[in-house]
Amino acid sequence: MNSFDASIIFYVNRLSRESLVFDHFMGYMTQYNLLKGGVLALFIWRIWFREGDLGRKYVTAAIISSLAAIAVARGLALSLPYRARPLHEASLAFIVPYGVSPKLLDGWSSFPSDHAVLFFCLSTGIFFASRRLGAIALAYSALFICLPRVYLGFHYPTDILAGAALGVFIAWAGNAYCARSRAFMSSYRWLDLRPGLFYPGLFLVTYQIADLFDSGRGALSGAVDLLEMTLA
Repeated sequence: MNSFDASIIFYVNRLSRESLVFDHFMGYMTQYNLLKGGVLALFIWRIWFREGDLGRKYVTAAIISSLAAIAVARGLALSLPYRARPLHEASLAFIVPYGVSPKLLDGWSSFPSDHAVLFFCLSTGIFFASRRLGAIALAYSALFICLPRVYLGFHYPTDILAGAALGVFIAWAGNAYCARSRAFMSSYRWLDLRPGLFYPGLFLVTYQIADLFDSGRGALSGAVDLLEMTLA
């Protein structure tokens, strides 16, 4: 473990088990998806109805980028060398906060943080549409989504920083691609041509964002298992 991660983890971990309420508050912020994806979904819908056509294009590009971001994050976590999370790293002698199971996320590599990738990607896309809401989204993602994950021992600071940088880059690249893509502009015209299909689809996608794609990934995993059983 590098000295940067070690110094921050040791400093933050000194606060662990000093306050039952604080430890449970940090756990509360990580436990409920509504407090993470739900907040950014609200920002997306506010921009949709307040920032005009350009704002709609920006958030549509952000949503498309977020789908790529979560896929890239999971792909990297599975392909890069395994990195144990701080609460599982024996050499750290990590003090597990109240309410956190020492076995939580055991076997899941910590690098990069898929939460940081996803939420910084979405927040950057929101920033393109509205600097005020984007700044709030970025601050919220850093303080109330990512920081609790460091405090609880789910991630090292470099997991968060790498994930955030990757999320910002994907949002920027996705926005640049969508601005020049004929396919994106053609699909975006469905808003005017088929609003009865466009809006239910947009609602479903933002619901998945609020749910951190948990139900979608579960359904996909179940479909793969079913297919394997059929072919066996």
